[in-house]
Amino acid sequence: MISEKDFFAEIKARGFDLTEQQKRAVVHNQGPLLLLAVPGAGKTTVLTVRLAYLILVKNIDPRRILCLTFGRAAAREMRERFVENFGAMVSSKNEGCGEIQFSTIHSFAYEVVRTAFRQRGTRFELIEEQTGADSKMGVLRKIYEKHNASAITDEQLEGLQNCICYVKNTLSKPEELLNCDIKNFPLIHNDYEIYKQSSRPRLIDYDDMLFLAFQELMENPKYLAYYRKRFDYILTDESQDTSLLQHKIIEMIVKPKSNIFVVGDDDQSIFGFRAAEPKYLLEFEQTYPGAKILRMEQNFRSTPQIVDVACGFIRSNKLRFDKDMFTENPKGDVLRIKQFEGITEQNQFIIQKLKGQKDLAKVGVLYRNNLSAIYLADALDRANISFYMRESGKQRFFTHWAINDMLNFLRFSFNDKSLSVLERIWSKLSCPIRKQHLDLLRQMPIDRSIFEILAEQPGVTLKERSEYLDFKKWFKELNALSPAQAIHYIRNQLDYDKAMKRICESLGFSEEYVRSLLELLSSIAQNECTIVDFANRLTYLEEQMTSSYKNKHKNAVTLSTIHSAKGLEWEQVFLIDLVEGIIPERETIKAEQGGKNELLEEERRLFYVGMTRAKRQLTLCSMNYYHHKRVKVSRFIREVNHVLQGKNPQEVIRQEVSSPMSDFVAGLVIQHKSFGEGVIVNDEGNVMVVRFKNGSQRSFMKDICAKQRLIWAKS
Repeated sequence: MISEKDFFAEIKARGFDLTEQQKRAVVHNQGPLLLLAVPGAGKTTVLTVRLAYLILVKNIDPRRILCLTFGRAAAREMRERFVENFGAMVSSKNEGCGEIQFSTIHSFAYEVVRTAFRQRGTRFELIEEQTGADSKMGVLRKIYEKHNASAITDEQLEGLQNCICYVKNTLSKPEELLNCDIKNFPLIHNDYEIYKQSSRPRLIDYDDMLFLAFQELMENPKYLAYYRKRFDYILTDESQDTSLLQHKIIEMIVKPKSNIFVVGDDDQSIFGFRAAEPKYLLEFEQTYPGAKILRMEQNFRSTPQIVDVACGFIRSNKLRFDKDMFTENPKGDVLRIKQFEGITEQNQFIIQKLKGQKDLAKVGVLYRNNLSAIYLADALDRANISFYMRESGKQRFFTHWAINDMLNFLRFSFNDKSLSVLERIWSKLSCPIRKQHLDLLRQMPIDRSIFEILAEQPGVTLKERSEYLDFKKWFKELNALSPAQAIHYIRNQLDYDKAMKRICESLGFSEEYVRSLLELLSSIAQNECTIVDFANRLTYLEEQMTSSYKNKHKNAVTLSTIHSAKGLEWEQVFLIDLVEGIIPERETIKAEQGGKNELLEEERRLFYVGMTRAKRQLTLCSMNYYHHKRVKVSRFIREVNHVLQGKNPQEVIRQEVSSPMSDFVAGLVIQHKSFGEGVIVNDEGNVMVVRFKNGSQRSFMKDICAKQRLIWAKS
């Protein structure tokens, strides 16, 4: 045991020069405390120093301290940071002492459940550890199909798992979940519960760990008494990401001593879909009477330009603690807002900026949805710029049914004798093919076009015969087109868009989302000359994105959703695709129009988290057209501008709104709607001269090209 003065002198010698705000948090003695830590405030440092303080100054047995974090990586990092900085110091002054328990809330709950089940002789296994049809996803797929008579897509499966998680973590009933778009969710949920409970050994999932631990502590006083006696001090990190159920478990264990030290930031609560409950922090003083609330408001990460704008921006939210984030860091680069004509121009700008970077690992490109990464990854690869994707295994674009439909249409255009391919697309053709026709074709040799065979079958009407032969002709025409033209042909001439709309309405898919996928596919196709090249490109791009995890510790730019970027930082950050409908999302906009602002406040927090990942440079990127569809700039960019109205814009921000053709300069490779690929050989004011691949040279007016969308930059 050492004095407080000696303790701070020793840790200062070790490089921990704490601010007064940080010291007040460290020396908090007993009772409940909520520590509100703004981004970049050094909360991990404060937590680890406080742990050392409790052991060395307050003489607390380490075994009586429980440190809970949200994820396994965070728990591991906390333990490593503590051991690295204070392990030897603690051991030398407290010889023979035990260890602090660093744990996730799930791991702690698992310990409670395992102990209770073992004493009752109940065997159990984790369903997440099962494989194949018995895996959690396999079981949910089967139950969904039983109740809805259709297969579940990957997107719906993720949504279903989120709904199940939400029900458990909010202590609610499945029929009470109003914003779940999974058809027959209550029935699916109940069947899933019956399946797990009736299995031998009993199956539980990660959410069951929490719910069952809560039940055991509520219903079995001896377990609750054991854990209350075992721990004198409990510290929790990232508490804004904690669900109501998790909060309740912690609350039961910590009372009546109430030596709870909660670290979080309500402004960074962005996991509402996982049932994160920031409102619990706002009601902390009601839950723990006499609680202290401290603020760590100094940001050690970012420049004043970024800190000032972010701080002013998040104040638009109403359900929050007021915080005055500040920094003493030196001034840095200006915050930039870039507005482009479309995605191609946005990608071209980012590539131009990255080509001059020596250390790409210091750059992060962040987006709302994983879909934004695909066209950007394609452009980066073509420019020979290495990238690392934090969610490389979550790209479902390449396996989506609509993308597979497009590829199967193209495959059939190469070989209209292939029955196996026809079986995948026949229901999407406005053609008189029926299931009995497929049964007939399976029983005969197919040595010529299937359409010819069908046209010659007995009983075929003249109208049907004409339709079959038209489709033979159309697929032959399709095979001669460029990839981009071919996709347009399938969607319009072959009426795929009508079939797609019917499928979406029938199965509850988002038509808007599927159209976005098809437009993205068209954008990639623009850069390929032949259908074979296009198919090969898609395969190659999927491989590059999937294997990008290998670039994690290399000289590569990071591509990440904002959600996945939480807790990380980069010298330079680009926030891209900042348009209405993406951030905030369409459902959020609808809810806000209906008078419900909770989702909008979470989306604003998400934008805030994205902004505060940047240390020195932040660029906000929007556009006029998203995949050739007119869009509005995100309201959050407008709010950023509003924050700046009372300040000197020249000091804080340089708004760089690109004129539609400002980036079209000599040397840029472009694609013309009619003339194909070319290169700008000269540009003077509003006039540019383009030399095309066939050797011809033409002059164009930039403003007319922009207005009529005649050309775009070729990545």
